[in-house]
Amino acid sequence: MNKKEIENIVSVLLEQYGYDEEKDDYLDIVAFTRSLGFNVINAEQPEEEDGFIVIRPDPTQDDDGFGDKIIVVNDKRSFEWKRFIIAHEFAHSMLHYQVGSLYLHRENKKGKSAEENEADYFAAALLMPRISFARNYKRLQKKGLPENPLLFQLASIYKVPFESVSRRVNEVCEMELIYG
Repeated sequence: MNKKEIENIVSVLLEQYGYDEEKDDYLDIVAFTRSLGFNVINAEQPEEEDGFIVIRPDPTQDDDGFGDKIIVVNDKRSFEWKRFIIAHEFAHSMLHYQVGSLYLHRENKKGKSAEENEADYFAAALLMPRISFARNYKRLQKKGLPENPLLFQLASIYKVPFESVSRRVNEVCEMELIYG
């Protein structure tokens, strides 16, 4: 799936949720995913694991009380990384899940596959929506902030890892040039 298609899916989801890209900034990712039927669990995991997603199509499998759509995040990660992990795992449900099937996604390989890159892009677009992000980026640029303080301000606004902001700036600038 290309970046414009992902941006469009995210925009529709956000609009349905009531998020206004012209006015809103921060998205409560836990409330957002819960509104779509996901149970988000903060749990002890091996250090090398970030999190995973499980979707069970058969409600009779729900005898453990966790529900049929579960996102688990490593409790040792920072608040910002937990937000990104939740958005990333949710992205897999939107981009790679086949309705009616059992789905388990847990990535622990070195290197990034095309699916992982798509999920990262989706997560960034969800947590830092293009129009909102561009608006704040331009506002901070007008203040004359040097690049690193500007990126730290954006990371603070959207409560995401610094690395994600730096990458999103390039993505949004590219999108703005291509699609306006």
